Amino acid sequence: MAACRKEDAFTGDASARLTFSTDTIMFDTVFSQVAPIRPLSITKQFWVINPNAKGVKTNIRIAGNQFGIFKLNIDGLPANAVFQKEIRGNDSIAIFVQVYLDAVGSNTPFIVTDQLLFETNGNQQDVDLVAYAQDAIYLSNEVVNCNSGNLHWTADKPYVIYDSILVPSGCVLTIDAGTKIHSHNASTVLVAGTIIVNGTADKNVVFESDRLDGDYRDRPGQWGGIHLLASSTNNVINHAVIKNSLIGIRVDSLSTNQNPKLLLRNSKIQNVLVHGLLALNADITAINNVITNCGSFTFFGRFGGRYNLYFNTFANYGFTFNRQNQHFLLDNGPIKNESGQIVSVNPLTVIMLNNIVYGSRDEEILISNDPTGGTASYTLQNNLLRTEILSLGVNGNILNKDPLFSNAAQYEMQLKNESPAKASGVVVTTITTDITNRSRSATAPTIGAYE
Repeated sequence: MAACRKEDAFTGDASARLTFSTDTIMFDTVFSQVAPIRPLSITKQFWVINPNAKGVKTNIRIAGNQFGIFKLNIDGLPANAVFQKEIRGNDSIAIFVQVYLDAVGSNTPFIVTDQLLFETNGNQQDVDLVAYAQDAIYLSNEVVNCNSGNLHWTADKPYVIYDSILVPSGCVLTIDAGTKIHSHNASTVLVAGTIIVNGTADKNVVFESDRLDGDYRDRPGQWGGIHLLASSTNNVINHAVIKNSLIGIRVDSLSTNQNPKLLLRNSKIQNVLVHGLLALNADITAINNVITNCGSFTFFGRFGGRYNLYFNTFANYGFTFNRQNQHFLLDNGPIKNESGQIVSVNPLTVIMLNNIVYGSRDEEILISNDPTGGTASYTLQNNLLRTEILSLGVNGNILNKDPLFSNAAQYEMQLKNESPAKASGVVVTTITTDITNRSRSATAPTIGAYE
């Protein structure tokens, strides 16, 4: 019994050292905090391993941490320092790390570093702590303040949205090239007024989640999306990237003037949990866009509407989602109440020139011609389509030929040189460039968003 005393199970040998599951804990773009909003980083975990036959006692502490930036949970104990922590022989403990950053008043991203020190039998070892940080402008559950009917967002700092925002009726929100908008879980950008996104080919406006570490970089459904309400008018989104949301863009109704409710140009909607572009009896003109990797529909146009679609790429494969339905819908069906009675019947007018609609299923297009719905008018010309509706194989449409994307799994929807979409389009004189601002052929343009 004396040979099994606790003190005999631990060694004081200076050669007894620890090993670690990683030598650096790195946080990728953590937003600094401003009261009362307390943004949190993700939680990182690593293991401290004692490879020795006997146990050791180690002191664990953060070297600096004068501002409480890094916070630890050491083997179940919330503390930034633990002394004489026992780690049994050939055993390990887990340490969890989070980052809490105060605003520093800088428009420039900065790096915060520290070290987690381990002192064991006179030996000192360390694990580096690194966080890429960024001050931000925070908006939380509010109607944005729109002075004189105009609001201007610049690219100086990112915008972080908690619990949704509303752009009110009569307000025009203009967003500069290069601006980044990050939305927290389930947050939505609601627009009752107007949103104007002025991105450029080399400086997109990015709408995404506020979780930017590797595990979240391509995780769909992290925020709500952009929702254009019934009162919204004259919306223009140019050179935007909208990703990792529940719905990319939702448009609720027809335009109330001669302009489309939404003019969407040169933009990407990708990695969306449900629908990329959701249109409910809406008025949309879409030119040179890529909508890809959606859990349900890339384009969902229901209850009629007016849709002018030129040079877009709608592509959906099975890389992330177990999708069971087609991904491109055009529907003229009536709006019904809960009792099944028809409330509204709306016409459907569709012009589709030079689009790619392709994916992993044999049938990717669902076209409704409901006899109880509104009148339906379809003009489909020089599109590349994956469909079993063989009657669509007229007017220059190409059926069931692989467009040969560069790398669809990585959202790279450029076309290989041998693609059947190359030089197979019809000239649209008002559209002279592609999504990258590359000039389109004046005689035989390429089908899809990329020339």
